[in-house]
Amino acid sequence: MLARCACQDVSSQLQFRPQQPGEHSEKEAESETDALDLDEGITRELAVPMEHLKARYSIQFLRILEIVLRRSQLDDRSGGLLLNVIAAPTITGGMNTTPRVQQVVENPNASYVLQVEGIDVSRSHPKIDWSRHLPPDVILERREHDKVLDLSFKFLTMWTFRIIPSLFLRDMYRALSVPRSKEPPRTPHYSPMLHNAILSLSLAFSDEPYLRDPKTRLCFATAAKSLHELHAYTKADLSTVQAMAFLGSFYSDFGERIPAELYFGMSNRLGMTLGLGLDATPWAEAGLIEIDEIKWRNWSYWTLFCLDALWALYFGWDLGGPSRRSSPMPFVDSDMDQVPWYYAPANIPPQPNYLTLAFFETSALFLISRQISELVNNLRPSTQQNAAQVEAQIAKIDLELNKWKRQLSPQLDITLENRASSTPQRLMLHLTYWWCSLTLHRPLFNSPAQRIQHSNPEVDHIKLCLDAAENILELVETWSSLYTLRLAVLTIQGVVFSAGTVFLLCALQATAGPRIEHDKLQAMLAQVQTCISYLHEMGNTWPSAMRTGNMLQAILNDRLRPVITRRLAHRGVQIFAGATLDRAIPAAPAMPQGHETDLPAEAVPSYVPGWDLQLDTARDWPEPPFGSFFENAPAAFGLGVQAFPTLMVPELTFPELDASGFLMPNFDYFRSPELWQQELAETSARA
Repeated sequence: MLARCACQDVSSQLQFRPQQPGEHSEKEAESETDALDLDEGITRELAVPMEHLKARYSIQFLRILEIVLRRSQLDDRSGGLLLNVIAAPTITGGMNTTPRVQQVVENPNASYVLQVEGIDVSRSHPKIDWSRHLPPDVILERREHDKVLDLSFKFLTMWTFRIIPSLFLRDMYRALSVPRSKEPPRTPHYSPMLHNAILSLSLAFSDEPYLRDPKTRLCFATAAKSLHELHAYTKADLSTVQAMAFLGSFYSDFGERIPAELYFGMSNRLGMTLGLGLDATPWAEAGLIEIDEIKWRNWSYWTLFCLDALWALYFGWDLGGPSRRSSPMPFVDSDMDQVPWYYAPANIPPQPNYLTLAFFETSALFLISRQISELVNNLRPSTQQNAAQVEAQIAKIDLELNKWKRQLSPQLDITLENRASSTPQRLMLHLTYWWCSLTLHRPLFNSPAQRIQHSNPEVDHIKLCLDAAENILELVETWSSLYTLRLAVLTIQGVVFSAGTVFLLCALQATAGPRIEHDKLQAMLAQVQTCISYLHEMGNTWPSAMRTGNMLQAILNDRLRPVITRRLAHRGVQIFAGATLDRAIPAAPAMPQGHETDLPAEAVPSYVPGWDLQLDTARDWPEPPFGSFFENAPAAFGLGVQAFPTLMVPELTFPELDASGFLMPNFDYFRSPELWQQELAETSARA
């Protein structure tokens, strides 16, 4: 073709000189014609200007591209087809590729059977080499291993649909039933790396202290990473994407921010490389992937989407994972949803699990949460945003949240009648809804109720935040009564912490007026203590929950307590002075308890156990402005009121704290005397 090329480019098509007589025989011409039919087609496709390329290619072009790549030996080591925005990692044909599944499966319906209570051991393939890829130096019995996996499927992996139990157990059997001497098949839902990664996180549910121990769990994470380094680059699949995400969760629980970020980041990028979120229908029609894999890839994409949106809410940073693209919403599998969900200790009859339906609604909710994150996480004092515009944005997103709630299917709704039989997936769905509502309205907690154009007469952000926080505690109490918080999802700690911040703000508000609202103050402080108690109970499973509870306790004691104590004492001084003909007489240090706070003596210690609200009022701290708590609040609260100069809130008086680290190991940063005592020092200097 190059020999015949006249080197002219007319409308992006090559022009060929006429063939000279006698150049080729008829036989050569026939064979050349066949080749040119194919080669010219390839050339025409590849010569199209890049701006005209589309993400959706015809089946014929996919086949042509495959031929081109094979001819040019451009196949990657996994045998995958990776070109521009097209990625079909499951295409086989590379020289070093192991088949994804065995061509002939002796029993395609066979599955690994968990040895849990009520299961006949003889039916559970007792001779299967279940621990083949697990760390050999960890003592783990099969019954305990299976029990932990069962609890994980019921209470952990169901959230954001990280594992499909039936497919995981099916592929686990296929991979582990092969003799060690033979190469195991590649399966999309099970891999040795994924097996170890799940256990590194799920062993937190074990009743055995040895298995819950961080050092033991680290052995499984290390094994997963070793298998990743050995196989992931040449055998990357859907299971690799999920395994990396599990490792990210493992490290985040132990406060290891950098490896957590790395593994979550690798999970997201690998998902993009594998083409998750793109329409895989042409690949299935071309026979390049299985028909069922369209659904599996769709679920995997939305899992990554939800995890990214979750982290944006959780840590308060910008979104960095998969975008919405044009991927259809998650498939709802009615047959899968009818599989009974049952946990005997809860004394709840078996009921349909509705896992895929819950995942569909979770994904729809996280689409809204992305808007919340983009709005709230980008509120900065330097932006000089107009408060009315932000109010309008919040009102618009609030309408979307309410619409989502109204349209929720009855199978997933929680009412007074069915609350006592709520499955974990339903509870998590509603916890996330209230978390989104709280996060949306909390930035304007300190702003007066305003009327927004084309909306309800008033938007009371304080009331909406308090409603969300109270609903969160009610749902967590339901979880605790049904399943105990030993089996709580890792995410719940962030939800409870957010609720605790609202109760802290309400407690502060109760002391801001001319007269202390004692009943409200006591109720709000009691709710903060409830949040701390829940976090510490979850801390028996998740180390990060214990740290989060300790941080909330420290904020209560070290940050809120001095402010409330000063205000209570300050009110008492003013009352005393007014009773002495406006002659200000400092209160004596030995003044009876209760006088300086305008409270009965027996009521003072009842706010928070261990608090000593007696104060040396001779120091007579001046009353700090109500906004001072907001201006100095940790950015972890997600409080954005400082971003609105039109709301008359003072600007930050010290550098903004790192919002991305509030659940990470550097908790001393938030408890440092330099930060917590700054207001005391400033008010002392003014005095």
